[in-house]
Amino acid sequence: MIKIGEKIKELRKERKMTLAQVAGDRLSKGMLSLIENGKAQPSMESLQHIAKQLDIDVSELMQSNDSQELKVFYIKVEALVTELNKTYEDEEHREKCQEILSLVEPYMKENKLNGNTFEEIRLTDIYHLMRYYLELSQDTAGFESCIARYKQIYAHSKVVRRYSDLGAIEFNRKNHEKAIVWMLKGVEYIEQFDGFIGEIEKLDLYYNLTVIYAAYNNESESEKYLRLSLNIALEKKILYRINDFYRYLFFMQLNKGDKEKAQIYLNKIRAFSVILEDPLDLVMEDLLQLAYWNQIEHAYERVISTDFNYRDFSSKIRTQLDQFLVGEQAYAHYHLQHIEEAHALLMDIIGPEIYHHPLDAARIYRSFAIRALCYLAQGDVENAKRDILYAADGVKNYAQSLDKTFIDEAYTKIMKS
Repeated sequence: MIKIGEKIKELRKERKMTLAQVAGDRLSKGMLSLIENGKAQPSMESLQHIAKQLDIDVSELMQSNDSQELKVFYIKVEALVTELNKTYEDEEHREKCQEILSLVEPYMKENKLNGNTFEEIRLTDIYHLMRYYLELSQDTAGFESCIARYKQIYAHSKVVRRYSDLGAIEFNRKNHEKAIVWMLKGVEYIEQFDGFIGEIEKLDLYYNLTVIYAAYNNESESEKYLRLSLNIALEKKILYRINDFYRYLFFMQLNKGDKEKAQIYLNKIRAFSVILEDPLDLVMEDLLQLAYWNQIEHAYERVISTDFNYRDFSSKIRTQLDQFLVGEQAYAHYHLQHIEEAHALLMDIIGPEIYHHPLDAARIYRSFAIRALCYLAQGDVENAKRDILYAADGVKNYAQSLDKTFIDEAYTKIMKS
């Protein structure tokens, strides 16, 4: 049996809070005392207020005191999920996913996770997530079921998190319209329960909407959610995702050719990379610097002479970083009329299929356009046309950008040959 009053008292004392502090301006101390002693039943609005004062999700107040063993197990699994989220290596990531799945799966098979408590729902959620990561199931029905259960126990932040994740899944599948539908359900939910949803969940959702609308060529909506995100981050002094937003703003200004604003955002990215001490952020900052030198300052010699070291990352991340690096260096070589060097760098480029956002994909298509121009300079018109047709077709539905302009101009030049 769930004894909400006892749980409120227990949590309040753990936090060394007085009745007045928890009651706040929405409840009287007397009413809160009656609730704690089981002499009054709180309304859902009162429970939401109390949960907010205690800095917990309201679902935690709805849990049974008879599930201590499951709670201990849940804490163990969540710790492993936290470790998983810090994993870069592909093989290590799979191993951790398999470890987590092996722990949770018996509980699912033995019907111990019936959705009666927050822990049961969250463990079910983790089970479906691990199966998705391990590509054992690409069906999203499990996530949708968890959303319904989270709503029943008023786990508002988890509801928004799942809407955001479902949107990201569809975006990665290139189902942009379906992705937006899921995301907008999250926006509606935030509007309904704003005060009970964590800022991190809001930032994730708004960030995903920013990049999805950009991919969908809807600049006004993309800008809207970008500003919402930055307002939250700056007002609440939250560093989470701040560099993701600044990178997006940097590319917007780069594509406009705005030297001053692009430099401002590059400086912000550099400052936050140092503060956050994320090695991937630091490498990406270096790559953005190359793009700035190439497209704003035309400092091609600096691009060519810059050295990189990202051996510590997983093979997948190294491959992605390498594609961007050789693309920038080949761009610089080509503009210096180093045709052989540019061509050699691009001999092993791969298609943009692993990149989900048009800004990233367009940069890879640009490399195919550079290679096409190299073929043309070497008199190999057939291969030049093959590469430029591939690049031009790839970006035909993208919004106009410096990369798309470069590809379009290369297409015109090569097809006239």
